[in-house]
Amino acid sequence: MAELNKAARIVRFAEFEFDLDQRELLKAGRRVPLQHKPFRILELLLRQPGTLVTRRQLVEELWPGLHVNFEHGLNTAVNSLRQVLGDSPRECRFIETRPGLGYRFIAPLIAPIDQSSHTPPRVDSSGCHQDYLKGRFFLHKMTGSALQRAIGHFQSALEAVPDNALALSGLADTYGQLALSGTVRPAELSQAARESSAAALQSGPDLAEAHVALGRLRMIFDGDWTGAAEAFDVAIRLDRTLADAYRARALLRASLNQHEQALHDAREAQALSPLSLPIGYELAWLLCLSKNFQEAVSQSWTVLSLDPGFFPAQEVLGLAYGQFASHDDAVTECENACMCSERHPSALASLGYAYGAAGHASRAEQILAEVLELSQRQYVSWYFIALVQLGLKQHDRVLESLQHASLERDPLLLWLSADPRFLPISAWLPTGPPTGLRVGGTRGFPPHPESDYPSEHS
Repeated sequence: MAELNKAARIVRFAEFEFDLDQRELLKAGRRVPLQHKPFRILELLLRQPGTLVTRRQLVEELWPGLHVNFEHGLNTAVNSLRQVLGDSPRECRFIETRPGLGYRFIAPLIAPIDQSSHTPPRVDSSGCHQDYLKGRFFLHKMTGSALQRAIGHFQSALEAVPDNALALSGLADTYGQLALSGTVRPAELSQAARESSAAALQSGPDLAEAHVALGRLRMIFDGDWTGAAEAFDVAIRLDRTLADAYRARALLRASLNQHEQALHDAREAQALSPLSLPIGYELAWLLCLSKNFQEAVSQSWTVLSLDPGFFPAQEVLGLAYGQFASHDDAVTECENACMCSERHPSALASLGYAYGAAGHASRAEQILAEVLELSQRQYVSWYFIALVQLGLKQHDRVLESLQHASLERDPLLLWLSADPRFLPISAWLPTGPPTGLRVGGTRGFPPHPESDYPSEHS
């Protein structure tokens, strides 16, 4: 683009969008407050990308006809612009300083939109933003195949714009969700999640989504509860309308047994995004963790009214029914979850537990055998194996499986102290959050004499 003209009134660079007609700068689709003179400087630089714009030219444009020294005012305006863009004179991404001469806009520009066409606004011609939205869509479906498709779309967005902070944060979130799915070894995802999160923060230091991704990284892979909470708090300060920030903080608080605060955050998230299936399901899950089982049933059905085949909500519904000792209903919902998820290990584990709790030991044994056989072909979280064993009251084996999960640094241990299904063996488990997941150590379970283990029939 050599200049801004009638057919080129919107320009995009990195996560920003400059709209000349609306006289606004957008970041990740949201308006960024920018005073008049910094806005005019950016406009002048974008008219001649890659070309030196002298300080004299800028002064004449900003203060026409005035014959006083505006050097300080120009410096202040440029610094304000850099602050909004998250740019630095020493490590410039957008505006290069030529000392004593002027400035040059150096970032690549995405092709501007011809306003005479029918192209929807804020969708670049490379399809970058479309790929980002598709990535988020498949991330929210939560199945294994959908998460792989999400990765593919985020990577496509990054091929078009390598430093796209939104796509990088989405990629980091997907790696975290894969770790929580219990179908990929966490150690295989950790490095990729770190790289994506770090790149997102570098490209968009003021992007709320980037801080959510950082918080998830700290929570899922590091067990750094304080650092995760700080990142989520920063994200909410940056954007109080970002539902995912409240959603993530809710899960962290629930893992710490701060159930009242967790539910408050989950409801904030739902108010911001009332049709989100993951947010609706997670609210039902948090209600179960807080032992509000009747509300969990109601919330699960609310989610299923939007998508009857959304298997995570079916699982939570089965869990809640089981806590009422409504075992037939629990088994039915977990069977539905297995069918709708193509027998996802999480759904299988919930079904095995439900069979065991209902007294159908032979069926639970069949599910356990299926899960163990599946674990020979792919990674399956030991947390899932422990859950089926728990339904069968094989309590000594449950503890052994949880020790394996600890060695794998399994993030599903986040829920161990809050999951009501593990209440029968809570006396044999460490209290509090799985602090051993911190970098530099694995979660350890204190040794017990053999006589201290609950019996098979306790």
